[in-house]
Amino acid sequence: MPIHYRLRQDNRMCSPYPGFWFAHSVNMGTIETEELARLVERNCSLKRSDIMAAMTELTDTIQQLLLDSHRVRIGGIGSLMVGIHGRGAPTAYEFHPGEHILGLHLTFIPDAEFLENYEVKEIPKYDRPGR
Repeated sequence: MPIHYRLRQDNRMCSPYPGFWFAHSVNMGTIETEELARLVERNCSLKRSDIMAAMTELTDTIQQLLLDSHRVRIGGIGSLMVGIHGRGAPTAYEFHPGEHILGLHLTFIPDAEFLENYEVKEIPKYDRPGR
């Protein structure tokens, strides 16, 4: 399957490329855990219930490791780590976590081979600009 995209024009006032058109990836749907287990079940000898149990434990374990400030690498896929959204303080002395840390996010860094051999294709059936 290809990675689908649609074109969008950069209309930001502060853009270094105002008016240029860029490809943006399109999400073709969400695969939930249950469906993922069904797909894995088709490709191995494990039952869906065994896969679900392993995936549930994997999720809990990854979450705990991330919340303990570990980077988690899943071979063949990539690494996950927690990042911080925040505001700066004029000095280290004036920095207060409750005031300057605004939230957390996950950063995913794919393994080099994870995104090899890809194909991109413009998404069908949308109003392409300029037509």
